[in-house]
Amino acid sequence: MEYKTLLEDQIFMKGEIDGRIGTALTVLTDMLIDLNSLEIYYQKPTSKQLSPNEIESLRKKIVQIKSILQAEA
Repeated sequence: MEYKTLLEDQIFMKGEIDGRIGTALTVLTDMLIDLNSLEIYYQKPTSKQLSPNEIESLRKKIVQIKSILQAEA
């Protein structure tokens, strides 16, 4: 798992709770970047397709989780 080392480092530097929250925010941010890339791919003029509806739904859920975690941090 690519985030295992990050999690271990964050827990070491910030403690258990803050380390896990920081790592979760990093993972969620990476997911948003991936979703944006996917949406751009589907909106290329050559494909003539709109992005799947799931992309916007997933983006909203990720943003909600991030805001919940940030309020706790």
